[in-house]
Amino acid sequence: MFTENQIKLAAAASAMAHPVKVAILECLTTSDDWQESCLADRLKIPREAVQKGLQEFRALGLIEGSISEDRMRYKLNKENWQQFKDYIRSNFD
Repeated sequence: MFTENQIKLAAAASAMAHPVKVAILECLTTSDDWQESCLADRLKIPREAVQKGLQEFRALGLIEGSISEDRMRYKLNKENWQQFKDYIRSNFD
């Protein structure tokens, strides 16, 4: 009934349906490397809220995490982020 792209877009839109999560994505688009605690400090929001948003975005493949210096660091998955933006542009322009 629904295409794979429609399902992916709906899941991503749902994950972004909160100002905290939009703010997290804005930070991730401005820098290639963020730690959870740095995002919480910068956005002045509880670390748990940042953690929940990061988990959702990671599950969708919009971001990726890696361990560096014993800390988890996050960045956009540029390929998946571009696909998401292209889908929005092509269907809602």
